Amino acid sequence: MKETEKVTLSELQRVIRDKLYEALPGFYWVIAEIAEMKVNSSGHCYLELTGCDTPGGRVTSRARATVWAARFRTINAVFESVTGIKLAPGMTILLKATVDYHELYGLSLNIADIDASYTAGEQALKREAVIRRLKHEGVISMNQELSLAPYPRKIAVISSRGAAGYDDFLKHLHNNGYGFVFVTTLFDAVMQGESTERSVIEALNRIADAANDYDAVALIRGGGSVTDLSWFDSYEIAFHITQFPLPLLTGIGHQKDFSVADIVAWRALKTPTAVADFLVSETLEAESHVNDLASRIASAATEIMDGNEEHLQSMQSHIAGSARLVVRVKRESLGYSTGMLERIAGDTLRKSLGLTDRMAETLRHLGPENVLRRGFTMTTKAGKIVRSASELSEGDEIMTHFENSRTISIVSDNKKQK
Repeated sequence: MKETEKVTLSELQRVIRDKLYEALPGFYWVIAEIAEMKVNSSGHCYLELTGCDTPGGRVTSRARATVWAARFRTINAVFESVTGIKLAPGMTILLKATVDYHELYGLSLNIADIDASYTAGEQALKREAVIRRLKHEGVISMNQELSLAPYPRKIAVISSRGAAGYDDFLKHLHNNGYGFVFVTTLFDAVMQGESTERSVIEALNRIADAANDYDAVALIRGGGSVTDLSWFDSYEIAFHITQFPLPLLTGIGHQKDFSVADIVAWRALKTPTAVADFLVSETLEAESHVNDLASRIASAATEIMDGNEEHLQSMQSHIAGSARLVVRVKRESLGYSTGMLERIAGDTLRKSLGLTDRMAETLRHLGPENVLRRGFTMTTKAGKIVRSASELSEGDEIMTHFENSRTISIVSDNKKQK
């Protein structure tokens, strides 16, 4: 084609197509990540692929790809049998494809095969990378360092409400043969698919906000394919478990290896019913320990009582003898004190009687009769003794008393003595 030659867009597109086919003949093995994936009703699979210059880096390339129905059925079946998981967005795959160019739809890849072993290795590498990161951060065993309550009675459960595994867990726990009582609270969560990580983390956060209300957490789901269970290799779920304030038990129904969530959990068990059985056995062990302690305390108490019985009897005899001696001494002391009190009381009484007699004699000598007998007189007015002239007025009638007589007088003059 000459530089000055005019062509239509369709002609230019065909030139581009032909040049691509000439430059890129045959198949190419391409490493890419599935950004989007859709399988239509006819069975054809349409992919949106992205590429990065460095693993996990910024997307630097993008292309459409197609796996036609007949080939997709085979590729998908082989991929799942080898890896244990289904093709899904977010996976890095190694694909075999030819370059296709269409005048209307542009560049695309026509996929002929996908190397399942590459993706299986890639998934394993991602899992190992998560484990190495948790170890490097020093958090991988943090939840295992917590102490489980001797009787873990209040259990927060993260599971899907309608899951059979959840029902089995409740039956085994509440219908245990020992009559132990447990209180369970369900935090409903998505347990498979792309929403698993967000849903489980939200449940963990809700429980952490009310951590004082629970003794432990059970993260459970029934069995499933490797694909279903691979969501629990998430770094975010594992990190939240390591930082969780309560012991967390997992029963995620694994058939083979543990997930990363199992590795960081306080205790990993195979199934939801195994978690229930573990809680019952822990409670039974606590009850047995308490019964054993009670028996040992009773035996020790009996031994102490038996060993000290003779000593107690000796002390009783000694105390009784000492008490009799003390009583005898106190009785003698009391008798002596009583005699002393009687003598002191008699002496005091005699002295008091003598003093009383002398005072009575003195009072008798000072009586009015004796005073008048000694030549003194006593003046009264209206029957009352006059002690001062100031009590009298002119014209008052007064009576003067002598030893054997009395005289009535009228006051004619009452002058105070200067």
